Amino acid sequence: MEESYDLKSFIGRNTRIGWKGAASGTGRLLDATSDYLVIYETKGSVIYYRRDHIDSMSMDSRDISDLGGELTGDIPEYVKKDSFDKIIEALQYCWVQINRGGEEQVEGVLGDIFPDYVLLIAHDEMIIIFKHSIRSIGMEVKRAEKEQEKKEQEKKEQEKKESKSKKNVWQHWRRGRSFKAGI
Repeated sequence: MEESYDLKSFIGRNTRIGWKGAASGTGRLLDATSDYLVIYETKGSVIYYRRDHIDSMSMDSRDISDLGGELTGDIPEYVKKDSFDKIIEALQYCWVQINRGGEEQVEGVLGDIFPDYVLLIAHDEMIIIFKHSIRSIGMEVKRAEKEQEKKEQEKKEQEKKESKSKKNVWQHWRRGRSFKAGI
């Protein structure tokens, strides 16, 4: 089936998947394939929507600043695969959220993957979820800013330890020096 409207031209745009309600999602369109769409939410999650479960997609028609099909700015790392099923396989053993919003939302560790279903470990339960019923799957991503802050904090702690160590060496040397001078 030939696509009549290429959604790749909207990559980089702020997009809403679905109209309103718990299952809808809003964020920046990262990728558009024939099988799935990838949205980066401001909360720090990357959500993969199965394309045959999407009923609508909307964008602000007045916002043309980022129109052009290219990503700029802070782009999180995300999984790129040929199909939605391959995305599911790539997220095995990760903490995921399946079918965001509504009563069907569940989150946990994605365990074993079988041809027709997946096992999700959520708290004390092993849940069998049939693949055809998975509308979306998402996970939080580590933002570069958080990693940078963590590195800076570790560096400050290391400098503090080194400073304390140098101070202790100086005090030890001074005590030994004054002791010898007193003899």
